[in-house]
Amino acid sequence: MRKMLASLGTLAAAGLLTVGLTTSANAAVGTLYMTQNGQMVPYTNPGYRTCFPSDPAGGDVTFYNKTNQQAYLTNSQCSAPIGADYYLRSGQTRTVPAGTAVWFPS
Repeated sequence: MRKMLASLGTLAAAGLLTVGLTTSANAAVGTLYMTQNGQMVPYTNPGYRTCFPSDPAGGDVTFYNKTNQQAYLTNSQCSAPIGADYYLRSGQTRTVPAGTAVWFPS
């Protein structure tokens, strides 16, 4: 009986540690605006790990980050950051070449 209680206590402690150390993924709250070829498209509350690519055949694209989270400017597949300053901070507007995408990592 004593061994069983010790085992249950160990499992309970491990479970509490696991729950306490994890963080939940939060979607961004707010709106990302993408303007290309005179057309503005709003994306409200972008989800976790969401990619918003622009049209590679269109002209320059402007992203306006009105969310509460930082995003990243990436290639069209959202697989690699572009440029030396690839951040799109909350409240920031950036105009970049066609084919650029915005990625919200969390």
